[in-house]
Amino acid sequence: MFAANLIGYLTGFLFTVFITRRLSEEEFGIWALIGSYITYSLMPFNLVSTWISRDAARGKKILSSAAALYTLLTPISLIIYFSMAFGSAAVINYDPWTMALGVMILVPYILLSLGTAIQSGYAPQNLGIAKILFEISKVIMAFYLVVTLRMGLIGAFISLSIAYLIQAIMLLERSKHLLQRRVSRELVMKWVKGAPINTVRMISNVLGATDIILMSMITGQAMIAGYWRAAVAASALVASSSALMTGLGPRLISGGSQRDLDKTFDFTMMIVLPMLFGFTVLSRDILWILRPAYSSVWLAACLLALAGVIRTLGSFGAVAVSGMDRFDQVDELSMREYLKSRIFALNKLNLVVTTLYVAAVAIYLLVFGKAPIVELITAIAGINLLFAMIRSIINLNLMRKFTELRLSLKNLPHYLTASIIMTTVVYMIRLRIGSIPARAIEAAPPILILVAVGTLTYGAILYLISKEFRTLLREVRSFILNTYL
Repeated sequence: MFAANLIGYLTGFLFTVFITRRLSEEEFGIWALIGSYITYSLMPFNLVSTWISRDAARGKKILSSAAALYTLLTPISLIIYFSMAFGSAAVINYDPWTMALGVMILVPYILLSLGTAIQSGYAPQNLGIAKILFEISKVIMAFYLVVTLRMGLIGAFISLSIAYLIQAIMLLERSKHLLQRRVSRELVMKWVKGAPINTVRMISNVLGATDIILMSMITGQAMIAGYWRAAVAASALVASSSALMTGLGPRLISGGSQRDLDKTFDFTMMIVLPMLFGFTVLSRDILWILRPAYSSVWLAACLLALAGVIRTLGSFGAVAVSGMDRFDQVDELSMREYLKSRIFALNKLNLVVTTLYVAAVAIYLLVFGKAPIVELITAIAGINLLFAMIRSIINLNLMRKFTELRLSLKNLPHYLTASIIMTTVVYMIRLRIGSIPARAIEAAPPILILVAVGTLTYGAILYLISKEFRTLLREVRSFILNTYL
């Protein structure tokens, strides 16, 4: 999954460069807003996807039942999208039909949501393979439509919709083993019964995507969404580090233990810490490659990257609580059992934190909305970091209260030491390079060299000081030899 996440970031970043270099700052803001509207439009599916995934993890034949339920929910999703697209177009004074065309991304994304819900429980490793396929397809289509044919925003829509469709087809094909001849009314009703409980979690996730909409609605301009999206895109690999722990939840649901948590946490920290340290040095350059104007929000990007790492720490607590909760092992459940579950308690607290975050962003924008864009973006990133810390503290405390699982920090000193040395080396070399060219194709090579130097430095230092890392390398070498030779 880490390989998929890394390849996904690199190809996703290349895709973003194609977009940012061919779209104006306002158009890139529209692109970012449409992504948020799609998040809202997926609300009906998010109400049931968790329960589908948990039953898939137990090996139940659920594909036909899940597909039938998704079909019934699709019209609601489309209504949500068009309502938001036309409504916001009037506020920011942009062509409503261009925004409505974003529905061509939503439709294949619904299919992808179905495949993801099943495979995230049944075979999480397939998500990584499908993501690699998606990212490669996305870049190829974007190069042809956006760069070569210069189709602009419409070309970006088509590129993403085709790539999502390819990814969805692969995941659904891998789910055919869970296909049954008839739709199980019992399973569908079980998932629908759980929807009110999942409403809390769904609202929390949707509110998390509201900040970018508030920025545009309150300031009355789409450009600020473009700057925010650039900061998010630059910090994506670090901020989305929770992808490294994708398989932990299904493993705990199916009978995992402290050993599974230790291995996942140790591997995640070994990868995440050097990425965070290195990003603080190279953040301005990464944003420069996207578009020179976006380099001004480098501090916001660093704050978002740090917030992502802190959220990942908290995610271990959330996954431990939900993975060890056995309340839904049977098909017949009452609403009382849902309401008494630890998952519901976790979702309630996370909703409170997310609501407070959105309220804080709204208040700040209402008071300081006339401030320069860079100042607004940086302040909101700081608010994001603050609430990431609060959320993580809550999740980890819930893990201590509801489970016997604990995070082991014994190897963190090794990772921190190697990361600090690596950062120092990369920073010194970066100072000697000086200014980089404005053209992306000329600016990228020196930055890639710095990334390579940092990776080699970190690996070498960690090899010298960490016995666990040397053991990991031997295990990887043995696996490769046994599998491919």
